[in-house]
Amino acid sequence: MYNKQIKKIGGILFLISSCFLFAGCLEENPELQEEVVVSSEDKNIEAVQAVLESEFTVPNEEYLVIVKNIDKKMTEIGSNTPEANEVNGVEESGVSDEWRAYEDLVKKMYGPYFMDYAFDTLISNVIAFKYHYGYLGFDENVRYEMKVSDILVTKSENNNTPKFYDFTAQVEYTNNAGEVSQHEVKGTAILSEPGKIGKFEIRDDGGLGEKVPVDRQ
Repeated sequence: MYNKQIKKIGGILFLISSCFLFAGCLEENPELQEEVVVSSEDKNIEAVQAVLESEFTVPNEEYLVIVKNIDKKMTEIGSNTPEANEVNGVEESGVSDEWRAYEDLVKKMYGPYFMDYAFDTLISNVIAFKYHYGYLGFDENVRYEMKVSDILVTKSENNNTPKFYDFTAQVEYTNNAGEVSQHEVKGTAILSEPGKIGKFEIRDDGGLGEKVPVDRQ
C-alpha cells in the first residue's frame, strides 16, 4: 500500500515537472510558441498587409536605383537592339544583371506572400511597384511620397468565397510641391493557401493613379 502511494505521488510530480519543462521550452523558443498560436486567417491578413505596405510606401530607394540602372544600360546599347530586350527582361535567356536585380527585389518584397503562378505574373507583367511609376522619367526634381496607414483586411462572410479577403487602406500622398492629399484604397485578395496570395486586385485607389501623372506635368 505504501509503495503504491509513493508511485502515485511520483507520477504526479513527474507530470507537474513535465508541464513546467514544456512551458520553459515555449519561453526559450518564441518561434515555436508563435507557430502554435498563429492561425491561417492571421497569416492571410499578414500577407495582404505586407503587400499593401510595400506597394504604397513610396519611394523605395532600392527599386529606384535598379530601374535607373536598367534605363542607363538601355540608353548605352540602344533601346531598339536585341540586347535591350535582355536588359528589360523580355528574353527568357541571357537576362541581364540589371533585370536580374529587379527580379531579386520583387522576390524579396513579394515572393513570401504569393503563390508561384501569381508571383510569375508580377515579374512578367511588371506589376510590382506600380505606384512608383511617376519616377520612371528619372527627373531628379520629382520626389513625391506615399505613406499607408489604417489597413483593414476582412475575410469574406460568403460561404461560397471562403478564400476571399477585402481590404481598405488610407494612403497619404505628398506631391512634389509638398501638397498633401488623402486617398482610400480598396480591393480584394484571394488567399489560395495560408499566407499565400493567388490573386491581388486593387479595385479603387481613390484617384491616386491619376494624381501622380497630373502632378508631374
